[in-house]
Amino acid sequence: WRTLSRYDFDLSVDIIRAVRDAVGPSVDLLIEGHCRFNVSTAIEFSEAIHQFRPAWFEEPVPHTNIPAMIEVARRSPVPIATGESLSSKQQFAELLKHEVVNILQPEPLNLGGLFTARIIAGMADAHFGVIAPHSAQGPICSAACVQLNASIPNFFIHEIFDEFNELWEKEIVTNPVVVVNGYIDVSERPGLGTDLNIDEIKKHPYRQENYLPLFKPGWERRERQSAG
Repeated sequence: WRTLSRYDFDLSVDIIRAVRDAVGPSVDLLIEGHCRFNVSTAIEFSEAIHQFRPAWFEEPVPHTNIPAMIEVARRSPVPIATGESLSSKQQFAELLKHEVVNILQPEPLNLGGLFTARIIAGMADAHFGVIAPHSAQGPICSAACVQLNASIPNFFIHEIFDEFNELWEKEIVTNPVVVVNGYIDVSERPGLGTDLNIDEIKKHPYRQENYLPLFKPGWERRERQSAG
């Protein structure tokens, strides 16, 4: 990580070019950096992919290095999105005060819930920023983010991974979030719009060894370390 060989750099650009050619000019491309690059590589790569008009370049440098993220955002021709791993209002305030990061991805499960997530959305709104909540931690998280989106004026896009999860995950809630033609209807049911199916949850006990290794070969095909 941190740098790319010239071969890998050019291959990555070619892949993005192929996707843009396949989907046409009107579909948003969201480029994921997964905190893998250093500042110079991230800036060079953002300049290379700018021609494909991506909607954002997500976390190109480690999220723990806020000054590095700010430097990339200041110099990148592609908007930088970040915030999924931040856990406090203060961290988001540090990003916002420099007025260069305006796509924030708060994760309610990392922030203690919807209350803090809504505060952060308000902070972003005051800086003309938008919110794309990091909704990637299961069906309850997805339902919570739908409610967050519906309650703020600066919602941008809803990230959702439920379709890539194990099929049984849809069974652990009574009314899972459903995407139809790229849109989600906000539930009119009380609370988050769904309830836990405890009987189904008991069929899938937590195991520490079950995880998706994002930095090992096979992660992009959702190959897990262990089944269960």
